[in-house]
Formats: sequence, structure tokens, C-alpha cells
Amino acid sequence: RPPPSRSCVETGSTMLRYAAVGAALLCCAAPSQAFSPTGVVLRSSQLRSAVSTASPTLRTAMERRSVGASLLMTATKGSDTIEVNQVLEENTERTASPPIQPTEKMIEDVAWIIPEDDMELKDRVDMYVEKGELTEADRFILMNWFDNYKEALSSAQARPDYPYTSKFSVDAHFTTLVELVRKERNRPHYFNKAKETGTCYEPRNAHASDSRFFDYHQFGVDFTRPLVDWPNCKIVGMDNLNKIKQQLADGDNVVFLSNHQSESDTHCIFTLFQDQLGPEFGALAQDIVFMAGERVLRDAIVVPFSRGCNLLTVYSKKHIDSEPELKPAKMQHNQRSMKQLGALFAKGGTCMWYAPSGGRDRRDPETGKVEPAMFDPNAIEMVRLVAEAAGAGAKTHMYPMALATHNIFPPPATVGGAFGEERRVQFSQLSVAICDEVVDKPIDKSLEGMEARKAVKQLRVDRTKLAYAEMLEGYAAIGGYDQ
Repeated sequence: RPPPSRSCVETGSTMLRYAAVGAALLCCAAPSQAFSPTGVVLRSSQLRSAVSTASPTLRTAMERRSVGASLLMTATKGSDTIEVNQVLEENTERTASPPIQPTEKMIEDVAWIIPEDDMELKDRVDMYVEKGELTEADRFILMNWFDNYKEALSSAQARPDYPYTSKFSVDAHFTTLVELVRKERNRPHYFNKAKETGTCYEPRNAHASDSRFFDYHQFGVDFTRPLVDWPNCKIVGMDNLNKIKQQLADGDNVVFLSNHQSESDTHCIFTLFQDQLGPEFGALAQDIVFMAGERVLRDAIVVPFSRGCNLLTVYSKKHIDSEPELKPAKMQHNQRSMKQLGALFAKGGTCMWYAPSGGRDRRDPETGKVEPAMFDPNAIEMVRLVAEAAGAGAKTHMYPMALATHNIFPPPATVGGAFGEERRVQFSQLSVAICDEVVDKPIDKSLEGMEARKAVKQLRVDRTKLAYAEMLEGYAAIGGYDQ
């Protein structure tokens, strides 16, 4: 094979070369593929196993991201030979393309929303509160978030490995956010294209990305990108992602059965796909229909970010019983959302994201680890039945997805409560694993009556256990427990 293009950590080490070949053989024998922007491409369903079984010298090199270690391992099908191209760089130069830079200033198309005066943001918010255009809770949340964001970004930019060269304008973007929240308080957006915003109350079930007069999608991404530790992000399961892309192109549907960790998971997924994999996968992420809690369309501070996403809203199991007098209306709301989902499945080519746990993962107070919540078998069965009823059961594919996005925008310690949770952010890596498709085992057709019903019920449980187990495997592979 050709010699390394740069100086190696251990120049001319025969042991290191054999270790690389051994790791490649282990990885190529496994079913899925892992990608990391530092150049690591490993075919393995357990990335940790590939690293742990390598020699100590190779393992140290693979784990030392500070020296920009990278391996490219590829296997040629139909051949007994494996070609290994190994580069262990001693400098910080990356083998992948540079990250997409954060927006330095608001583009002219949306900058019109910023008032043309010299008033400080906090003074303007105080003025809006006095006029009744913002609430006291708005002031507390927005100003604490503003201070925290500036502190988090300043700390990140002081790091020698901060990956971005452009300067994100925190003041301009928070000024814009304040104006959007103020607009929402004065004239709420009702997420219905058939009626003019603010003229009537409409059922808030679905919403398509709304960027006709203001690019809400880009606005949300701009808020996320400066806090992403781009060099240390991980994407595991590229072979599955390529398979998904083809299935969607063929008119099939794909459902991501995912854990949920951050209020910004929608923008985290897009940022990962777009910035790490390129515009083709960015477009896939932007087309995802997210099944979300109904609150994302009612919380005035969340709405400016929700309007940049494709959404179907439901009341989760955790919230549907919180107000007993409203339970019938909430159940009717969910039924309308399922009807709309069925129409999307019948049309085909729909990519849907869904959290069967019903909420965000919290840090366990005893272990200190961010533990993914258990999937609800009924939630998964509901989506499957909707696909079946739409005549799209055979062409709807379910893939577990594992997200490690907790630290960029951690949820509150408790579940539920009033609108207006405190927002805090921090500079963090983002990671995602696309796990193998969940394929049901066939039921014995000779079973009848009670035995047949038991088998169907058991299949539902087994499907959920398999999806959850695959998600946990992917979660461990991307370092979810290390957050």
C-alpha cells in the first residue's frame, strides 16, 4: 500500500500496521457502518468493540482526537483482500471539509424585524413588559437565556480547538427572537394555511415549514450551529442512512423510532446531516415530519423555532391525563393527527421522526448518566396501525435512532409543569446512530383464537424490545452515556 502522506505517531511501526488491518477485518465483518468527521469510517455495529479489540497502540491513536487521528478502512466485495489506507496526523488539520460557519449577521431578508434604534436589548424587553406585550415569565426566560448563551459561546470561542472562524451575533439574533415572541403574544400564529393568522382559533395538529416571509428554519439552525463541537460529532450507521435515502426515493415511508433529549433535536438532526454529510442528507433531514408534543405550537418562545419544522402534534401519555376535563378533547386532537399521518403514509415518500418514550431523556440522579427512557409498545403499534390502515404497511420501514444531544440544550429535571421552562445551553458535540431496520418475525399461521391473539400481543412487545435494544446499542456506540 502507499506510504502515509504525513508523519505517523509511530513512524514505520510494523505492529501498528498489522493492528490497523486487524481492526479493519473486525469492522468489515459487521453489519453497519460508522462515520465520524475526523475521517473514521468503520463497518461495525459496535464501534466500541472495534476500538477495544485493537492493539493498545492503535487504540490510543484512535481515541486521541487531539492529534486528529483518522483511519479509512474499506473492503472490496468479492475479494479476499482488504485495502487499508491509514493516516495518523500529528497536527490538527482535518481530513474532512471545514464546518459550515455560523451566520455572522442577520441577512437582509430578515433583518427588517430588528428595530432601528440604539436601545439595549434588556431595556427594550423591560419596555415591552411594561406595555403588556411580553410577560414577566418571557423577560425572565429570554434574558437568562441571553446571558447564558453569551457566556457559553464566549467560553467555547476561548478554546484553542473552537472550530468556527466567523463571529455569531448573539445580540442581533436574540433581538430578533424577542420581536418574534412579542409578535406571537400580540397576534398568535395558528398554524393553519386555510385561514389568515390571528383571525380565528384553529385545531393545531400539523404544520409545514413556514419560510415565506421569514426563514424560520434557518433562524433555528443559526441558533444551534455555533454551539456544536463539530470535530467531535459522530454519525453511526451510514449504510442504513443510504438505504433509507433510497427507500424514500422509491416512494416508501421511513419512521425513525428515536429517543428524545433536547428541545432543539429537530435542528440538531439537520445540523448533523447537513454539516457532516452534505446538502443531500441535509435535504432529507429538512423534509422529516416530526411528531411532537402539542406544546411546541402554543409556547410563545418555542413557536419561532417550531415554524421552521414539519410537525404533527399529539398529546403524549405523560400529558394527556394532566387535565382530566380536557382529556376527551386531547384524544380527539390525537385522532386528527393520526388521520393526517395516514394521508402522508398513503402518499408515500414520508420520513417521520417519533419518540415512543413520550418525552425527553433526563439525567439519572443516582448514576449521573443520561438514561434513554423506555419505548412504549402502544405508541409504536399506533404508528404501525396507521400505516396499515393507509394501505402502506408493507412500504413503511421502522428504524431505531439514537440521539446524544442532551448537553447542548438540557431539559428541566422534572417532567411537565407550566409553559415557560428555563432555557440553558452549552457548547457540546452532537451524535446520532441510525440502527438496523426493525423486521418482525412471522407469526405461526396455524395458531387460532386465543393463541393467535397472544402471539400478536407478544409480537408487539418483542418489536418494542428489539427497537429499544438497538437504540441503546447505538446510544452506547456514540457515547451517549458519557454526556
